[in-house]
Amino acid sequence: MVTIQTETQPPRLRQTHREKVLAHAARRLTGDNARAELLDISRLFRNFLKIEDRRLETALHMGATGYEAATARSFLLDVVVKRAYFEATRLSEQGVTQSSAKNGCVMVAMGGYGRGELAPYSDLDILFLHTGHRHAQVREFIEQLLRLLWDAGLTIGHSLQTVRECLASARTDAHLHTALVSTRLLAGDPQLYNSLQDGLERDRRKKSDQLLAAIQREHAARYARFGADVCLQEPNVKEGAGGIRDLHTALWTAHARYGCRNLEELRTRELISKDEREVVTRAYDFLWRVRYSTHLLTHRKTERLALDIQPALAEAFGYRQGNYLLASEKFMRDYYRHARELHLFSKSLCERAAEPEPKEPRWWTRRGAQSKIEPLSISDGRLQLEGSPQLFTENPLRLFDAFALAQAAGVPFGTGLRDAIRANLSLVNHKLRSSVEAADAFLKLLRRRGRVGHALRLMHEVGFLSRFMPEFGRISLLIQHDLYHHYTVDEHTLKAIEALDELHTSQDKQRAHLRVISDEVEDQALLYLSLLLHDIGKGRGRGHIPRGARIAERICRRLSLNDGDREKVVLMVRQHVAMAHLAQRRDLHEPQVAADFAAQLGGLDALNMLLLLTYADLKSVAPGVWSEWKSTLLWELYRRTRTAMTGSDAPPDEVEKLARFKEQVVCALEGTLPISEVERHFALLPDRYVRVTSPEAAATHLHLIEELKTDIFARRWLRHGRSSTELTICTRDRQGLFADIAGTLAAHGIEILSAELNTREDGVALDVFMLREASTHHAIDMHRHAAIERALRKAIAGEADTAALVERWQTKNAPRKRAAITTHARRRELPRVACDNESARSSTLVEVHAVDEPGLAHKIASVMAGLGLNIACAKIATEKSDALDVFYVTDEKGMKLSESRMQAVVHLLELSLTGTAARMPELQSIQEKTR
Repeated sequence: MVTIQTETQPPRLRQTHREKVLAHAARRLTGDNARAELLDISRLFRNFLKIEDRRLETALHMGATGYEAATARSFLLDVVVKRAYFEATRLSEQGVTQSSAKNGCVMVAMGGYGRGELAPYSDLDILFLHTGHRHAQVREFIEQLLRLLWDAGLTIGHSLQTVRECLASARTDAHLHTALVSTRLLAGDPQLYNSLQDGLERDRRKKSDQLLAAIQREHAARYARFGADVCLQEPNVKEGAGGIRDLHTALWTAHARYGCRNLEELRTRELISKDEREVVTRAYDFLWRVRYSTHLLTHRKTERLALDIQPALAEAFGYRQGNYLLASEKFMRDYYRHARELHLFSKSLCERAAEPEPKEPRWWTRRGAQSKIEPLSISDGRLQLEGSPQLFTENPLRLFDAFALAQAAGVPFGTGLRDAIRANLSLVNHKLRSSVEAADAFLKLLRRRGRVGHALRLMHEVGFLSRFMPEFGRISLLIQHDLYHHYTVDEHTLKAIEALDELHTSQDKQRAHLRVISDEVEDQALLYLSLLLHDIGKGRGRGHIPRGARIAERICRRLSLNDGDREKVVLMVRQHVAMAHLAQRRDLHEPQVAADFAAQLGGLDALNMLLLLTYADLKSVAPGVWSEWKSTLLWELYRRTRTAMTGSDAPPDEVEKLARFKEQVVCALEGTLPISEVERHFALLPDRYVRVTSPEAAATHLHLIEELKTDIFARRWLRHGRSSTELTICTRDRQGLFADIAGTLAAHGIEILSAELNTREDGVALDVFMLREASTHHAIDMHRHAAIERALRKAIAGEADTAALVERWQTKNAPRKRAAITTHARRRELPRVACDNESARSSTLVEVHAVDEPGLAHKIASVMAGLGLNIACAKIATEKSDALDVFYVTDEKGMKLSESRMQAVVHLLELSLTGTAARMPELQSIQEKTR
């Protein structure tokens, strides 16, 4: 049996608990109390377990460790299961005596139960071994035994096999084999159980390589399902990377290779160090406490630490909110620390156990003018330390050599080299950090594009990065308790760097334009350094961007960058969210947007760097955050800003441009409409229509206007890849039209990414929406188009109560997790509304920052309709759990809003978005006065 031996529970404490359980069982489960029918016996078991589980829960609250609770509950279940075995034998209707039952059937605990570790809602895996004789009687006996346990409220996973059958199954089923590694005899003939153990040991000795391969396949499949990253926002405490199963896998691997069954045996054979054993024991105990507490908190077998239960776990563990971090963020930081320690230990142990016999190494040497040759070799796919660890003590700069060689060869460190670097981290002191030689060596690593992420991740895993750059250590294992970030800040940063690497190593044609831009970057080290530092100011409250810029300035000075390079890196940190925000929240067809952005950046190299940084940043936030739609917006902003900077593609004369545009529209119509209709169309529309519409789209609009002569509305659907759908609606304009359309879409679970609204002087509205499914963030399925069109027809005709439809959808389908995650403090800060008359040429910009909710665009548009405002363009964006929506509006005369009108808009929207019913009369009064 593989066990996790731990010193956290004093032997006397364990013995005292067991004595109490046995004494309680003697009173409740023996003598006259147990001389009853099956149902009565199960009731006795259920009451007994209820009392003892409460006792364990109290012990956990009073300071018992997680491992203590897990082993104590396993012992508690042993008492019940063994008693059930006795009672099933006594009550067997087939007359099977206790002796014959035991001789014919052996009861064996497997898996977690075999290890003697159980959470409150864990299954009990039991193997019934039998000799093959009197099979029907044995099966009837087992059914009676299981009925006792099921009626007691226990969940049992069981199988009935002979020793031969069990060994044969284990040879082909890796999951069963690993479960059989951890077994205990519960009841029955020890000889039958020993024969199984002997057979398993023979197979282990003969087929250790096959067993190792099977364990590795199971390990890879588990990571593919539950996540290969330790620092996930919602980790699986049992099956995910850094979870409890990581250590089990490592011990199964060690058992297959060495025959060692627990950490103490590995330590005795000097396969692990004393420090390693202590570190992993503490980590394993912490994770068990988390798992045990999670089961108790949710009252079910819950292994994923969802965002909405993390605050409750933090409270149960005694964490308190600080000046900068939530209690849940402190709790999760400790969780990641322990999980990473367990993960790295398990990974190291698996690597050691899986290493084949040494082969002839390839030699890498470093020859210094005053030094002897100190070799590092690559063997078995890892960089190995062949010399003495003293070589690092003699010259700490050789630490950089190890990272450089591993980077060049694309290999990880061997165990010896990794341990040697960790043992010498004290050499990375202020003197080394401030040396020009160390700075040059670090920047040299950052210039090898396509390989930088590998080197930095190696540095982070061994603790070197946080020693060389202490500021990075402050954001390590720091999670942000929101719906946006999928990883800790350090993991997000490393993934961003790896995304930039992957851009260079991939041949993806969709990103070829980004590779071209990357080739133009003057110094790759500055780009990678900017990405490494872009979130360096987080974890200290609000204002992480200006704080990060100050920290980046300090680091750049320490790295001895010249003034120009230092200013460029600081600019990237200061502007790292600007490009994404502008692309998603501003009307890019407004010439001033690109002109102002170009002025902020100052040069083409900064623009190129910021585009690549923004791409890598968005790509690594969470799965699905990067999309074709965002790519299109970013590229459009980049193209326009580059034109503003370089002066290329200078705009032609406006009259000439309009004439050429009309010619293209006529060509696209292919003679289906007279030229006079084209001329009339443009005469009835504002100047911005030409800026925001392609000739092909304008031709489609003219066709829709023709269809409108015989219908209440016309529409066109256009799918943009997998990520979004464009919907063009043509109808007669009226007050509140956009609000009704937005509400109808929201009531069908559809998110509006952006909206372009144009109304001709004759009252024909041409509204273009970019949409996606709220649940999947994918384009809208074609089979849904007809139902959506029917609902839109009713809304446009004024035959539907759009507000009621939105409310009904929110009640039935809106995600429940958002309300739980958004803190009360956050809700007090929002909404915030701002108006701006400077950003756009002919309209007022209204920016709304509010807690995100389905139908928010409908709610905002309804308020604006009540004020008599016209919405020319809308940019809808969601970041974290917040909505950041921007509307370009005019008054009834098509003019920008006055100062007093803007103040009324701000006040009215804030009133409406607070959702306070008592303030609605005030809202209505303001609407009437404003209009």
